[in-house]
Amino acid sequence: MDLKKHVIFMMWIAFVRSGRRLTGYTFKREELIEFKQCFKSCYVHTDCLSVNFSVNRLLCELNSQQETDIVQVKENSDETGDFIYVSRNSFSQEIQSLAGRCSNTSCHSGKRCIPLSLGGFACVITRCLGEPLPVHYGYSASLHASLYNGGFFSSESYVGEKRKYTCANGTVPVGGNQVTCLANGQWEKPMFKCQVCTAANDTMGERYWGTVNVTINNRSCQRWDTTSPHNHSFIDLEENYCRNPDQEPRPWCYTTDPSRRWELCDVPVCN
Repeated sequence: MDLKKHVIFMMWIAFVRSGRRLTGYTFKREELIEFKQCFKSCYVHTDCLSVNFSVNRLLCELNSQQETDIVQVKENSDETGDFIYVSRNSFSQEIQSLAGRCSNTSCHSGKRCIPLSLGGFACVITRCLGEPLPVHYGYSASLHASLYNGGFFSSESYVGEKRKYTCANGTVPVGGNQVTCLANGQWEKPMFKCQVCTAANDTMGERYWGTVNVTINNRSCQRWDTTSPHNHSFIDLEENYCRNPDQEPRPWCYTTDPSRRWELCDVPVCN
């Protein structure tokens, strides 16, 4: 950008009012970046409809939404600080020219335009769109009303980034608690479960209603409604899930191993 264009650009920036910031729609943040590069980064991302830029912190936020009658930009609050808000459709020609061969290119949603050294451009996957697959809940009764508040949280969804899952009250993650945005633009399939846990006031797990059905030594549990290979009287209990009907130290089950009648189970404890 030559000196004249730079001066014009600086004058344009000076007229943009500070203390304005669009919140709740940021899909990417870049730190220690100049405003020109911030606007360029927005321009080559098809999903970017506006930017928030902090002059003092050199913090760039790319937004997937712009100001409308419904979507309101916050002004002069603790959240806005020294941010300026600029919508994509108000970018000057000087900003658009920074994108080079990508200035007249529109990639599909979830991709960004990258100029190639030998000419031309490429649209490269950079984001995972939509939400990750739901996580399996290991419960054996109707889902308690209190368990509907679990879910993924994080606004970030770029390739390589992770989303953490918060299991609902009364359950804990087993086998992990996050998924990764893969290079193909798809979310990694969650391989972990949210298992029902024993509460602090139920140290023996007498009220445990989860689906753990293997013992501490990894033996499979015998179904409660069968008396083979081990005869017993607790035939009214559910499936082959670990339970504690007789005040043992913690939930247990009869095993399918004829040489081992019963064993305790490794039931997760609520944090």
